Amino acid sequence: MTTRDQIVRTALSFNGRLNGHGYNGPNPFSADLSRPAEAWCGDFVTAIYKHAQIPLPSMQDGLRTGFAYCPAAVHYGRAHHAIRVSWQAEPGDIVLFDFQGDGVADHTEIVTGYQGGVLFTIGGNSGPSTVDGFGGQGGVHRHRWNAPSGQGNDQILVVLNTAKVVRFGGHAHLTKTGTAPPTQPRLLMLKSPLMTGADVRAVQQALNQRNHAGLAADAAYGPLTRGGVLNWQRREHIEADGIVGPQTRSSLGLPTSMPIPA
Repeated sequence: MTTRDQIVRTALSFNGRLNGHGYNGPNPFSADLSRPAEAWCGDFVTAIYKHAQIPLPSMQDGLRTGFAYCPAAVHYGRAHHAIRVSWQAEPGDIVLFDFQGDGVADHTEIVTGYQGGVLFTIGGNSGPSTVDGFGGQGGVHRHRWNAPSGQGNDQILVVLNTAKVVRFGGHAHLTKTGTAPPTQPRLLMLKSPLMTGADVRAVQQALNQRNHAGLAADAAYGPLTRGGVLNWQRREHIEADGIVGPQTRSSLGLPTSMPIPA
């Protein structure tokens, strides 16, 4: 079943799409939902959940899934007791912004992380990125918002706790076909003697492909591999500890679970 990390990975796979194309024009997210070209930030959020195979419930009259009109999502969240503050946000939550300061939501994005008092998001039909190099108007872009714990950010109206809106996945103890449940891959870190194996090589190859790390794919977790992991974690705003755990594996597109050997 779909996890929060999978929602984030799905959203990030569209990063930079339609960069510089301007606002309110034709876009694949509205089209996928059979909606007209419109202010499509809500269509982006709705389409991401549809792509990830846990479609949002109807939050707006006349729509089968999700929302297009941001105030409708705020109303739905409040009515279903699914609202929380910015410093409580988790990956995959939905943020509703009030840029006009009038108490009415006028933009929405998906949370990709929260770290050190900063909320990280990705949204469609948005302004230039404040995270990477995309400077055009209206595309799919990543953003960062200062939101200290206990204080938040005046531009963030509400955060929708999506765990109260859709059902995220978990590991079943036994499937109907009798197959064994999945288990966590081991944590990879710098140790003596060095950790070695195919899982280390997979991390090295992913770092080379995604971040041009220039690592030798020698299947040994040495200082250079740890340095590559640290650089990637900082880039992706993951806790920079040099340890390859579930969040780092997910961000690299590697599986976060595996079958127990028979």
